[in-house]
Amino acid sequence: MRDLVLSGMALIAATYGLARFGYGLFLPQFTEEFAMVPAVSGAIQAGSFLSYCLAAAIAARVDAGPRAFVALAGGTAAAGSLGVALAPHAAVLAPGVVLAGAGAGFATPGLVTLIERHLVGARRESAQTVVNSGTGAGLVAAAALSLLAIGHWRIAWAVIAVTAAVAALATLRADAVAAGAGSSAGGGSLIRSGPPASSGSPVSSGPPAGPGAASGPGRSAGDAAPSSRAGLRALMAPLVIPVVAALLAGASSAAIWTFGRSVMADARPDQPLYSLLAWMVLGVLGMVGAIAAKLVQAWSLRTAWTLTAAAMAGATVLLGVAPGASWAAHLSMCLFGAGYTALSGVLIVWAGRARPEFAAEGTVVLFIALALGQAAGSLLLGALLGVTSEMTTFLVAGGLGLAAIVPTLHRRIRHDDGVSTSMSGSVA
Repeated sequence: MRDLVLSGMALIAATYGLARFGYGLFLPQFTEEFAMVPAVSGAIQAGSFLSYCLAAAIAARVDAGPRAFVALAGGTAAAGSLGVALAPHAAVLAPGVVLAGAGAGFATPGLVTLIERHLVGARRESAQTVVNSGTGAGLVAAAALSLLAIGHWRIAWAVIAVTAAVAALATLRADAVAAGAGSSAGGGSLIRSGPPASSGSPVSSGPPAGPGAASGPGRSAGDAAPSSRAGLRALMAPLVIPVVAALLAGASSAAIWTFGRSVMADARPDQPLYSLLAWMVLGVLGMVGAIAAKLVQAWSLRTAWTLTAAAMAGATVLLGVAPGASWAAHLSMCLFGAGYTALSGVLIVWAGRARPEFAAEGTVVLFIALALGQAAGSLLLGALLGVTSEMTTFLVAGGLGLAAIVPTLHRRIRHDDGVSTSMSGSVA
């Protein structure tokens, strides 16, 4: 089982930390190589975020099995990254980045289901946490890879392609071995038979498994996901406020995910190590944030969302104001890394409280909203960078982050059971 957890963590690291968020890390090199203006850079990243949304939506609606999604995750991330490595111009770079971004959308649904298939109870929750920490590990690895391959970004992206493919193959092999061990043991206590249940963990590097992959509280494993128009309306009605909040938070986060490394590199053009070390700090604090995200279960939703969204907004403003100051850059990366991961945990808790019987589907909706906001933010902020200063652009992004807090000021929300519950109520 250890092999499955470690290979799953490696797949999350490859698809999220390397293939998906690696574009922003390598953007200074792409800009120099292909003479891209900020608007084009933002549009390419927006395409990557949109492909993630599409992949997550497919995983939520298509019952293809977790192994198929793991294979798709590794395949799309590897093929896209190879396309980036071989790109002769921006017109080829763009589809490579977009395809690579889809890998993350397939990875989490497949991995969540595989872990739930083989582990139960506390061991399952612990395994999910380790696997999900792969995003931070991938960000650290991406910065280290960029440092080792300074001046040779094509080699770095070829390594990313190989890493994604190997991680997917290792995960599929570990799953097969675990399944064989379970059969030999006659379905021991660590092997789960029947449909998996929701892990209940608030920690995730991306959207959890879609319909058929997890059952929320109060929902039997055999219940069908809401597929009719009326069912979809019933699912979405309690999620309007968190969807709006996620869209705004996603748009704000695009500043650092897409342009954060670039503004630091521009501030110190002769010191590439400066911005690379800051990116490593982002990854490390992202891993810490994955653990800290569990704390949101002890807070009210309003408090948890306000603190995490404000931390991200503050980090964005700080980086925009002083991108060349070491203390500011590193503090910004600390706040953003921990804040972004913890905010993801808040969204998962929010979805579970709004529609407990469809917690998995609700979480997919909120993470798609977050990524849609990132796509819109990349477009908007890229356009702004072309006509105004980096400081102004990041101040606008910080304002979007603070605006994400406004929806939570709505005094009361209505749950599906018809009980009107305050946002400050305890976690169910």
